[in-house]
Amino acid sequence: MPILWQREVDDYKVDVFESTTLNYNRAIRLSLKATDANAAHTVSLQFPSSLPTDWVSIGISFSTIQMAASRFDSVYHLLQTEKPIFFSAYEFDTLRFAGLTTDPEHLGEGFRDSDAGL
Repeated sequence: MPILWQREVDDYKVDVFESTTLNYNRAIRLSLKATDANAAHTVSLQFPSSLPTDWVSIGISFSTIQMAASRFDSVYHLLQTEKPIFFSAYEFDTLRFAGLTTDPEHLGEGFRDSDAGL
């Protein structure tokens, strides 16, 4: 079962384009940090208008994940506003999963109030 689990996102690049050959026009490339147990890895998140059956493809150093086009804004916002962010994906027969998550944060953490005096 190919798996990427809780791999920290080190960097990302966003692509917006038009194409007559691709089924998507927006993509985000994630660079996942290398660790003692794992080599660096690149993930291409593609956002087509309709998902193919095989929307997760995990390779040794490069993976392609397709997510619904409606998810682009929320994924991009998460990458812009949170740190650290972790990526997970797996595929096993017809069971597939891919997603991003933040590190656990303290309750009430958010934007700083200008009058908080801190």
